[in-house]
Amino acid sequence: MQAYLCYEIKCLIYYILHLTSFSETAGDREGEIMSDNKPAQRQLKKAWKPNLLLGILLLALTIPLPFARETLAQQQASSLQQKLFQTALYFTLYFEGGFSNHPADKGGRTYRGILQTEYDAYRYRRGLPPLDVTQISEAELLEIYKYYWDSSLSGTMHPTLAIVMFDTAVNFGINNSITFLQQALGLPQTGVFDARTKAALKGANNRNTALQMINERIIYRYQRVREDPSQMAFFRGWLSRDYSLWGYVNKIKN
Repeated sequence: MQAYLCYEIKCLIYYILHLTSFSETAGDREGEIMSDNKPAQRQLKKAWKPNLLLGILLLALTIPLPFARETLAQQQASSLQQKLFQTALYFTLYFEGGFSNHPADKGGRTYRGILQTEYDAYRYRRGLPPLDVTQISEAELLEIYKYYWDSSLSGTMHPTLAIVMFDTAVNFGINNSITFLQQALGLPQTGVFDARTKAALKGANNRNTALQMINERIIYRYQRVREDPSQMAFFRGWLSRDYSLWGYVNKIKN
């Protein structure tokens, strides 16, 4: 494509030079033409000027502008980010389900993965009155989940790790998702995205880290039900989610 554009530019430059040469020749001839032939002179001048301007315009149009390429790249990156977010959200919403208010669930009333207390805080920050979480709008739901996506830095990660990080942030909380990541990276578990964690992630931003995070989640599930047998009510569902996530990210090609 670049070679083709270069050829086109060369052709246009030659065309412009040819027209310019023609104009100079025409100028020499004008001096030889008798003064009583002025209409013919004006017609000769007009013959090449529009073509010259057209050639210059076409040449300008064939040269790609740097800011145009940058804008296109930004649009493509934004589109890919949006698609990745939707892919991650699709999995998470599938397992979060609809309304839940199980007596053993320490989170309490939940709808599509959003706690009632979380929704109350969201509306309070916006100066809105309390509302039952089952009445949450689609726009509010997406805004809350986008907060999880951005706060966990999922959008900066390899697609497979981004999906796992996002689902972990929703299921365990943002700080705990960072803790699971640090476990997968073999780092001290601070729950904070510090410089050391970011540096380690640069060299391990891949599918293997994503799968190791899932493995750490499974280990935690077993520990939790041993420490609190009341959570056994959710054990099978948790493992189903983790193993399904394992299969989900393994299907991601890149």
